[in-house]
Amino acid sequence: MTETLLRLHNLVVSAAGRRLVDGVSLDLEAGRTLAIIGESGSGKSLTALSLLGLLPEGLAVDPATRIGVEGRPLAPQDERGWRALRGRRIAMVFQDPMACLNPFMRVGAQIGETLQRCGIASGSERRARIEAGLAEVELPDPAALVRRYPHQLSGGQQQRVMIAMALAGEPDILIADEPTSALDASVQADIVALLARLQAKRRLALLIITHDLAVAAALSHSIAVMQHGRIVEAGPTAEVMDRPRHPYTARLVGAGRRLVDTPASTVPRHVVVAAEGVCIDYAARRLFGRPSRAVHGASLSLQAGRTVGLLGESGSGKSTFAAALAGLRPLAGGQIRLLGHVIEPGGKPLPKALRRRCQMVFQNPYGALNPRLAIGRTLAEPLELAGMPASMRATRIAAGLNEVGLDAGVADRYPHQLSGGQRQRACIARALLCDPEVLICDEVISALDMTVKVQILDLLKRLQGERGFAMLFVGHDIDAVRWISDEVLVMHRGRIVESCRSEELDLVQVRDPYTRRLLSARLMSRPAGENGIAPVREQLLRDAPVPSVAG
Repeated sequence: MTETLLRLHNLVVSAAGRRLVDGVSLDLEAGRTLAIIGESGSGKSLTALSLLGLLPEGLAVDPATRIGVEGRPLAPQDERGWRALRGRRIAMVFQDPMACLNPFMRVGAQIGETLQRCGIASGSERRARIEAGLAEVELPDPAALVRRYPHQLSGGQQQRVMIAMALAGEPDILIADEPTSALDASVQADIVALLARLQAKRRLALLIITHDLAVAAALSHSIAVMQHGRIVEAGPTAEVMDRPRHPYTARLVGAGRRLVDTPASTVPRHVVVAAEGVCIDYAARRLFGRPSRAVHGASLSLQAGRTVGLLGESGSGKSTFAAALAGLRPLAGGQIRLLGHVIEPGGKPLPKALRRRCQMVFQNPYGALNPRLAIGRTLAEPLELAGMPASMRATRIAAGLNEVGLDAGVADRYPHQLSGGQRQRACIARALLCDPEVLICDEVISALDMTVKVQILDLLKRLQGERGFAMLFVGHDIDAVRWISDEVLVMHRGRIVESCRSEELDLVQVRDPYTRRLLSARLMSRPAGENGIAPVREQLLRDAPVPSVAG
């Protein structure tokens, strides 16, 4: 009989009289995984924080809420009781490892601090357990890694350190809040496989908070779907993914499956961007040092009305290459022809008239929008630079916002008053105000929920059909890049290693080993509706290789 390690009954979290979490109940059993899925703002993370007594100030838990950890009842306000359990019996892996790790402390010291709080007083024992913990999460050379700072690690390595820190006190319950949200496909698959192996080895009760249905399907035995603070559907993973009962669940699952079918390609047209043998260098980090090459001999051809997808992991050089195509980075070699203008090493920069015809939508919409300016003022800037009279700008801005599915009233709001999807739509509206012939989208959906991702992809496809602009779509989400693109280029370590039509990406004719690795990583975490949850978990535990160098 499976032991219930954590029991939550009727969780109600309120702020200023408004219920943010309303009547959530769940059980966590040893050796089992429960995934809570839902869009941003659904109450998933608040539920997880409630289970550790870590709710922020200003939020109140209803006195009728009941929480039990290993049969011990705990009041949500019992800080002394929670402090005795955190790290020892129950631990959490937070969403953003770079924000959670202390940038001024070495990795070993941070894990050692956790062990010290758990009662390990001996320095030699702490050092041994730190290295053993890093080895357990499959990081290479733990003895050297303990001396590094967080910024010296990749995103995948930072996440593994967070997992090692959470497991240092040997808890029975592990909560992982969006553990793969900002990771590349192959690194995401590695982390998912690692969590599956650790759970099987330690017989953990694992709670996964995620908006990624593929991650939930790959890891969980059961799923709870949250919307507006309530659990609207719960059950075994395969049942929820294959036969969703609630309309909201059906919409979530349907959004993910839409990306499997590639839209029909558009008719080829004239070439507007052509890159041949492009090389890009980063400046030397020290005096008399040599520059480092970020892009090696990359080439592409982009036609009006068509989309080229540039696929690759973080650090592959794809964003650097995209910026060079927009005239934002100097070339060290090769040539770019952009709308008839030739960009060469040491040559003339892109003329101002052409800059308006080639626009870029950046990865982080919150960072791309000035937080001190209302959206309308931000959108007025390109019109002002284009010489449009002030009397005409308000009408043009309202039309631009309406075109991307936003109300004209959004012009009076500030970036922090918009959702992530709304901010990204505002960025797209700003890029389109100058009627560009080339649109470069750099990781524009990387931090969005699945349903919002599909909405943005639909929006870009519709606008391209209406306006006929050429689009370069940069991303690491294989299904999204494949769905929106006519042609896909795969970039690895600054080189284009694969080029094929989007519908050919899944075929066995794909030749490059790196491309095959990307595709296999995605297939390991496909929704249960296609392969079933049991084969996915078995594949994670049996076939997923332990990486020699962690991402």
